[in-house]
Amino acid sequence: MRTFFCLLVFCVAVRAGEWGRTLRAAKSDDRHRRAAALKVLAEGQILPHTAGEAAAGERVLARFFSDRFTGAERALAVRAYVRLDRPGIYKKLLKRLEKERDDRVLHGAELAFAGAPKGIVRRLVQHIDKAKEPLERAVFVRMLGAMTDPEARRRIRLRAGIADHWCPWSAAIHALPGQRKTKNPELFKPLMALLDHNDPALLSAATDALARLTGRKYGRDAARWKQWWSEEGQADPFAPPAAPAPPKKAPKHDARSYAKTEERRTIGSTFFGIPITKRKVAFVFDVSGSMRYKLPLAYDQLLRAVKALPPGATFEVVFFNEHVWPWRDRLSHADPVTKELLVRHLPTIEIKSYTNLFDSIARALRLDVEEVFVISDGAPNRGRWRLPRDIIREVKKLNAGKATINTISVVRVVDGDKHIALLRQIAKDGGGRHEQRTLK
Repeated sequence: MRTFFCLLVFCVAVRAGEWGRTLRAAKSDDRHRRAAALKVLAEGQILPHTAGEAAAGERVLARFFSDRFTGAERALAVRAYVRLDRPGIYKKLLKRLEKERDDRVLHGAELAFAGAPKGIVRRLVQHIDKAKEPLERAVFVRMLGAMTDPEARRRIRLRAGIADHWCPWSAAIHALPGQRKTKNPELFKPLMALLDHNDPALLSAATDALARLTGRKYGRDAARWKQWWSEEGQADPFAPPAAPAPPKKAPKHDARSYAKTEERRTIGSTFFGIPITKRKVAFVFDVSGSMRYKLPLAYDQLLRAVKALPPGATFEVVFFNEHVWPWRDRLSHADPVTKELLVRHLPTIEIKSYTNLFDSIARALRLDVEEVFVISDGAPNRGRWRLPRDIIREVKKLNAGKATINTISVVRVVDGDKHIALLRQIAKDGGGRHEQRTLK
């Protein structure tokens, strides 16, 4: 008996020592050591076994709620924080999330709220109702949508049917597929009503939710969804699809139907009519002085493209004039909060002269993207390479076929078209398309 008691004390001491060492590593100035410790805590490989250990862990992890730490570290800290199982943990986390805008942290918080206790639903609903900012409402709607509690799911259904700013409204709609086993047609009515909406974020959210809920592959074809609803959906939304008709003989290629066919292969978003077919996308955006009168059109196309991206996609925008600067210098999740942040960022961009084309494309390709969209309206006159033949050669070498590169030239009649051949060749070498828009 004495031997067993000594062994138990020894195991407790070892466990306590391991917990202490992990917390010390989490406080380290060494970024790699700190990240490794946070990962261990976030995955629950080591858990506190006493109130004292949990209290010490809370003090350490609370430090990471500061913006001086990276979003990746804060995301791990959030997941580790809820594993402490301390009183008031979720209440404190909600207070922090009021101002959180990093998509990595919000994704980590969603994972944390998936296992939140039932009592947190009421508090989340209170936060949603009190929040005046659409961004803040969207954050709390996402946390509510991550929960599996029946009351949380009921609240999400209610939110999806209430007209709101597109950001929190689309967040609620994206959370609906958690209702997969609910055959209540009332779930589908708000989605069907949105099929005629002009906002691409709400339209794409509705069609994505319908596809995931029903398993039908109608994509963004609103007419096909309406037909399904009138013929089958109102009776039983989850009924097996009718047997497909016998395959018809393939028609001859017709250029007029090409765009329609291509559109159905996409994930639902286009930029100046070019379908976005990949999940890791970068937009390289000319904001030089000559673009001043074309930016309303260009910004509108950018926002419509980004808003229509599904949540599984990631994106970045690299701006350039004489300088080159990425919006975030990383690929961000295409969630409603991130999209709205881009909407608010665009009016703050300063327009300057000159065009640094090569360095901006190179910056985008360093992000390990799958598809690039370049929009410009003038000949390059700044950057590491300025001559067209040099830019073509170096972009081709740098890309090496890894990403599809599409280009768009937006010009006025008085601008000239010397740069168009360059953009067209970049698109050809990158396996993409070139589009030209000429404005009066």
